Amino acid sequence: MKKLFESTWLLICSGILVVFMVVCFVNNKPIEIDMPSFTREELAAKKQEAAKEARAVQRKNKMVKMYSCQTDEDCIIVDKDPCGCTIGPKGVTAINVAYLADFDELNNTPFGTKTCPEKASTEKECSLSARAVCEAKHCKITY
Repeated sequence: MKKLFESTWLLICSGILVVFMVVCFVNNKPIEIDMPSFTREELAAKKQEAAKEARAVQRKNKMVKMYSCQTDEDCIIVDKDPCGCTIGPKGVTAINVAYLADFDELNNTPFGTKTCPEKASTEKECSLSARAVCEAKHCKITY
């Protein structure tokens, strides 16, 4: 009886295998996959865009570090704009003194043909009482 059961089981398994093979080999249509095609120029443009985004992320990370601080002594007031306080309070900001060189490198704004006003502003961040402080681990200007 055991031999009959084994023979029947093998016959069923081989029948399933034959049916499976017939189904696989009869349906010989290739599977279609839609893949985008790019030219070399498009790939180069995508690589440049990705590199530009990576540089922007690195710049943002540096900027976050530049404004971080532990004590008031870590902070200093610097010009964001080549004209500084002559264009008003928006021309200055407070950063961590350790990142002064990095700030100058990242904020490399050339004068060009821009002319600055003659008289500097004395309001808010440009007042004589303005000073850089560390508030909530972030450099800010108080006045």
